[in-house]
Amino acid sequence: MIKPSPTLWISGLFLIVVAVAVWRFIPPANRRTLVPDQPPATGPDAAGDAMRKGSEVAHPRKRVTLWGQIAGRGPMLISEESDSGMITNTYQVSPTQFIVRVVSPHPMDQRLGSSDYETAAKADFELHVATETNLLEIKAILEDFPTAMASQRLYSGIREAYAARARMRQLRDERYKNSDRVIRLYNEGDEGNVSLTDAQRQKLNDEASKLSEEVGSMLSLDYRDAGERLKQRLTRLYGELPKAVYQRLMSIEIYKPAEPLPTP
Repeated sequence: MIKPSPTLWISGLFLIVVAVAVWRFIPPANRRTLVPDQPPATGPDAAGDAMRKGSEVAHPRKRVTLWGQIAGRGPMLISEESDSGMITNTYQVSPTQFIVRVVSPHPMDQRLGSSDYETAAKADFELHVATETNLLEIKAILEDFPTAMASQRLYSGIREAYAARARMRQLRDERYKNSDRVIRLYNEGDEGNVSLTDAQRQKLNDEASKLSEEVGSMLSLDYRDAGERLKQRLTRLYGELPKAVYQRLMSIEIYKPAEPLPTP
């Protein structure tokens, strides 16, 4: 019989100690524990469980939006939301340039999930559905989502999707307008324009570069972040959000700005 080497015992003990230490320092939210397969729950009980799960687990308060494939290879936005709802957006538009903007929340934003929010969202839906007919498409998508239907917060979800898609359209339009301004400035500063001095031409080119690199980057990042914020808020509302539901909501076009919900 071969006796185990003392070195082997020491190595094994060391690996166990390291594994335990790493497990203790991993935040609970990032730990993955395998559990036996269970049949999926359905019906109102499933909706209740999902909503309780969403309220028991702190919803994400930070979003990182990249323009490139990895951090540091292009513009980046870090959006952090405080407990009071204040949003701090930090834009990295170049390797050395950072811009910070603080956004104060509308009072109703913090009431997501409440009966007040649901009542205001339903009234808002009824007020605008005649002119913004794609609200009916959003409603139909969420009606196909059993958890939303059983949650008694159907109109809250409709409102979130409506407001997010309206903002995304606004940001897209602003990007087009910004691109037009950049082209106009470059044309004005063209070397063929002999009426300009070198200083005037340089000023126009500098302004065009700033609009293209700084403003354009921020608008593109805000556009991407709006979709991620919608996903977070719907997950907070329903406890889950199937990818197919999210993709269908993101395909809906909204044509007019969404007015803020009135505070009761």
